[in-house]
Amino acid sequence: MQELNSGARLASMIACTAVAAAWIAGCSADGLDTTTVAPDAIEVVGFSSSSASPGFWSHWGDGKAELNGYDLVQPRYGELRKGRAVLVYVTEPFSKRDFVKVNDWDRSDPAQVQVLKLNFIKKFQTGVYDYSVMTSIFVDPAERFAPVKTTFSMQEWCGSVYEETVFEGGEAKISAHSYFEGETANYALAMDGNVVAEDTLKITLRGLGAETLEQPEGELRLLPSSIERRFRHVKPTIVPSAVSWAPEAKTVEVPAGRFEVREASYARQDGARCTTQIEVSYPHRVVGWSCTDGEEAKLRGSARIPYWQTHNEGDEKLLGELGLEALQF
Repeated sequence: MQELNSGARLASMIACTAVAAAWIAGCSADGLDTTTVAPDAIEVVGFSSSSASPGFWSHWGDGKAELNGYDLVQPRYGELRKGRAVLVYVTEPFSKRDFVKVNDWDRSDPAQVQVLKLNFIKKFQTGVYDYSVMTSIFVDPAERFAPVKTTFSMQEWCGSVYEETVFEGGEAKISAHSYFEGETANYALAMDGNVVAEDTLKITLRGLGAETLEQPEGELRLLPSSIERRFRHVKPTIVPSAVSWAPEAKTVEVPAGRFEVREASYARQDGARCTTQIEVSYPHRVVGWSCTDGEEAKLRGSARIPYWQTHNEGDEKLLGELGLEALQF
């Protein structure tokens, strides 16, 4: 594919979309019910050469979330650990002023938007103790899926860490909190030109603004993911990278079945190269990923359900649709 210029590369990485009036659903503040709102149509924006899909909200505004379960292999402490991962994609109303999900949608408030949120969960065992990791990514579909906010938390038996990044004023403003001395700090990094937040790639590589899978590629600058920086205890900085796509689609078989995919690859800050397998047909689900350090994930199952309503005894059976089992106690 022809290399994109620096101004267009970031725009292509985060695709574009048209937004039509639709119903949006999300977890309520207490997690017990759903908030539904009907946003006004939003103008098409972006630089992508392909048309933005006018059906984006007809799929993503159906009052449900897309839940994907994966077998996970996670490198840690020099060994490969077995675990599981879950990708949860859902739309919800959000305040760009307060950087939180709003309880009462007000379409007259210019600070309120409809975001697409990804909760990326990893759980794996390291000897006697386990890791629980979640990264939440909030992007604005009306602004070419540009990031609005990310949060990251990790708990293991040594302690916990938390990081929040808000994207405003052309900067990534990072607030990091750690149980290790000297690691709690604030940072502000310029997000100009072709800087891409690595944590957003499992959204932007899907090209959700178009029915046909887009394949933007070329050089870029990367804000490394929170988990990789955390594992290596390094401060956030912008590093060079590049995204490339395999020249042809291929069929892969994973526990969830057979899928036609395109593979996108990029280089991480630590030098590992990571490849993500994207389903060719819409909604371009993440079928799996792998990195040259041994990390690997394969899709076990996928479902669209309003998971925030499925908290009763017995609802854990729905995990079977994701190819997962409930924890046993």
